[in-house]
Amino acid sequence: MMKFAKTVLAVAALGFGVAACSSGNGGDVRLDPQPPVNGSTGAPKSFVQIERLSRPAVKEVFERFVDHQISNASEPYNDPTLKSAIHDVTVALGRSEQTAGVLQAVLYPDQYTVDLSQIGGAAYLGTETGGATSSTKSKFGGRDINDNVIDISLGALFGNTVSALGLAPDDGKENNCLTTQHVAVASRQGNTGTFPYLSNPY
Repeated sequence: MMKFAKTVLAVAALGFGVAACSSGNGGDVRLDPQPPVNGSTGAPKSFVQIERLSRPAVKEVFERFVDHQISNASEPYNDPTLKSAIHDVTVALGRSEQTAGVLQAVLYPDQYTVDLSQIGGAAYLGTETGGATSSTKSKFGGRDINDNVIDISLGALFGNTVSALGLAPDDGKENNCLTTQHVAVASRQGNTGTFPYLSNPY
């Protein structure tokens, strides 16, 4: 499972590497995790990590924009700014220390958790919440194509998701008008059986 998680992280880092959050060109130089191709004995290629984006809205909601590049160039489990930012912003919004601690524990490190022993489809934060964020109660984790990850995240920060799960006492500081992005899925938007698995925009 650890090998699987590392591979997912490496692919994600490379896949999002073309879209830096700032104009800076700083970043850590890393060794390419893939071995030389075609039996070549040359040294592994290196790359510069310029972006890291796993869970949508976490970095954007909790972190100052000036700190994005620090997170972009950091390992997801060794980020010097994001963990404290999750706590500090949650408390600054009036939520309790207990709620802030839960969000910090669930959203950091910024990587998807997948439980391969579970049967069922992917579900955003399904592993971390015991299936509570999934309409099918799936504990598999990851992210399903139909998961509304923004609403799930907003519900955790501004709503009663944390207390409803029994993870922290209700602090009475919910703001229900901010628990959703208020964007409905169009009835004409659907899934297909082939990549990219969503119907064309209209």
